[in-house]
Amino acid sequence: MPAMLLEALGIGTVLGLLLGLTGAGGSLVALPLLLSLHLPLRDAIGVSLGAVALTALIGALPRARQGQVAWRPVLLLSLSGLPGNALGQWLGRFVPETLLLIGFCLLVLWSAWRMWRSAGLPRPGQGPLRSLPLVAIGLGVGLLSGLMGVGGGFLVVPALLWFTPLSMLAAAATSMAVIALVSGGGFLLYLSGAQPSPLLLGGLAAGGALGVMVGNQLALRLGGQLLQRLFALLLVATSLSLAGQKLLGGA
Repeated sequence: MPAMLLEALGIGTVLGLLLGLTGAGGSLVALPLLLSLHLPLRDAIGVSLGAVALTALIGALPRARQGQVAWRPVLLLSLSGLPGNALGQWLGRFVPETLLLIGFCLLVLWSAWRMWRSAGLPRPGQGPLRSLPLVAIGLGVGLLSGLMGVGGGFLVVPALLWFTPLSMLAAAATSMAVIALVSGGGFLLYLSGAQPSPLLLGGLAAGGALGVMVGNQLALRLGGQLLQRLFALLLVATSLSLAGQKLLGGA
């Protein structure tokens, strides 16, 4: 079996496991790992979008059948995220790579701090769904998705917890549906000007499918507070890994 296929299967499995567990984090791990395969940044971003979109779709479908996906937030975040993605891919041609990576790492660390801090706070059972903040978050998620190839779940999940009455499980399921739509649209844009390796895409898809099914089952057995803190730790580790790999000459 080719080495690239084995590596792609491994990356896809980790990506899917994290998506299934938390509704996010998969793309944050996929991008540094794809860069470790010596792919150019732009190709790593495009391939990451495709892998994340398919894996998130596979993970979201069974959760939707269980009634865990909130469709109004999906609509608000996706409709604002798709044009943001196109804008992000256009801007990415002009923004220096180092500046992109620094901004990305800082944003991830800030999100991790907020998630860890809010994990121990009581969650109200009821509350209004605030549409305008979700539209603004969707635009930002799409922009980052186009710029950095991230699915955006690391922003979508906190936004759903802050601006809707959803539980952590429902927020994770809803996030996967948003990621599938926004990242899928971005991947189609990427394909219009690139031809990624079918072997790499196939391995990522197969590994992602396996990982997300396992992650979905584990998420049902873990408490929401524990999931949030695992998510926060994942964000810190990924941000430091990416900074070390690309900014400090580790790759």
